Amino acid sequence: MTTSIANQIAKLLNQRNELVVKYDNEKVLDKKDNYVFELENEIVAVCAECKKVQWYQWEISHVCVDKSMERKGYGMKIIQKCETKAIANGARIIQCTIRTTNSPSIALFKSIGYKEVNSFYYPKSKNWVFVFQKCVSIN
Repeated sequence: MTTSIANQIAKLLNQRNELVVKYDNEKVLDKKDNYVFELENEIVAVCAECKKVQWYQWEISHVCVDKSMERKGYGMKIIQKCETKAIANGARIIQCTIRTTNSPSIALFKSIGYKEVNSFYYPKSKNWVFVFQKCVSIN
């Protein structure tokens, strides 16, 4: 990952999410192996963080699509890319958290088999958050 790509990812994360922590290129580069992204004409069209939480569990967070690239299937594509990475690394369950007011993300994750399993209030962001999970275990 280049510094330019890290800058673009940080910008997307800060613009498209209601995060309590601001990102910069250094923060992204420190965890560069966690980020999955797609370029369109050298511009980050979509990104997400995909990381191992437990030996059996992975998490997808901060799915961000550049505003000019919305409604073109990039969100679905990046989630599938994250799932492929997680499964290749032994994931049995993949989870994500989504603000309860983020209807487009909720609809997207539900459409590909994620189930709401819980919710909680996050005082730092003052948001209610859904926890979604998908079992990807292969017999």
